[in-house]
Amino acid sequence: MAYLTLRKLKKTYGATVAVEDFDLSVEAGEFVALLGPSGCGKTTTLRMIAGFVPPTSGEIWIRGADVTALPAHRRNVGLVFQNYALFPHMTVRANIEFGLNAHHVDSAQADERVRSVLALVGLSSHEDRFPRELSGGQQQRVALARVLALKPDLLLFDEPLSNLDAKLRVQMRQEIRRLQREVGVTALFVTHDQEEAMTMADRIVVLDRGRIAQVGSPAEIYDRPQTRFVADFIGISNFFEGAPFPAAGRSLFRCTSGLEIGILPENAPGAAGVLAVRPEKIEFVSADAPHSLPGIIRQAMQLGSTMEYLIELGSGDRVIVHEQKRPRVTIRQTGEQVRITWHPADSVFLQS
Repeated sequence: MAYLTLRKLKKTYGATVAVEDFDLSVEAGEFVALLGPSGCGKTTTLRMIAGFVPPTSGEIWIRGADVTALPAHRRNVGLVFQNYALFPHMTVRANIEFGLNAHHVDSAQADERVRSVLALVGLSSHEDRFPRELSGGQQQRVALARVLALKPDLLLFDEPLSNLDAKLRVQMRQEIRRLQREVGVTALFVTHDQEEAMTMADRIVVLDRGRIAQVGSPAEIYDRPQTRFVADFIGISNFFEGAPFPAAGRSLFRCTSGLEIGILPENAPGAAGVLAVRPEKIEFVSADAPHSLPGIIRQAMQLGSTMEYLIELGSGDRVIVHEQKRPRVTIRQTGEQVRITWHPADSVFLQS
């Protein structure tokens, strides 16, 4: 049996369905991200696992035991909150000891655990400071240390980085992942930030309106989305509506605009759907390149080390292209006529 198992989990509030038909298995030591927009049910799911919210139906199993009906304090689950939830009148040491005292850990063992987790999060010299004397990142480390000191069977994160600035968020992503791997604890991480999920998780669970839209590794979610929602929510995609059809010597996708795009032969002819392609998969080619598409640049924007181009094709379709800035790569201008192409394997066909 998996370390954590959710079976047909459902939560309703009156006529409103927050989570429905939620099945998930998480292996020991795995780091899984629950990703989705606001209101998709990810935090509700986390709180059901923690025991703060009772499910309407379904089961929650941790380490082979059914904990569905157990109260939160009997589940040995640690939760790291968005707002840290530190006691402002207590020192760092006292904040960490508070939970240990509540669990009746003897003083000698509690002292050892405090020293151990403070060293783990790099705050050994800060044990006598108060939360107001710490930076946001240091407060987050204390909140994490407080939970790790309790040696939880399962570690839950409820958007813990949303209150930090962009640079500190990146640093804390790396720190949380390092600590999770070093301790070996199984973790679920709730976020609406796709970059957090992509850079931290072993697997990502994408949620859409209370249901699982797709589960997979970051590479699988990004490169092979199974629905238009996933392709649109994770990163940026260009979408073309139409249907595949056979042609002499190659397979094509005919868009409603009349545009024809080369695709892989396994897509069934006649099945209406959407073709999705990532902007970085598209490249500029010379005028004589076979099967290329002509267009004109309508907008050029610099996104750090990447140039983003909005291109209007001859068919009227608009396409976003990302090109990495590097030596000997010309930055193109608005109004410039270009030709673009991409490999058929880089298109993902999503049936309607």
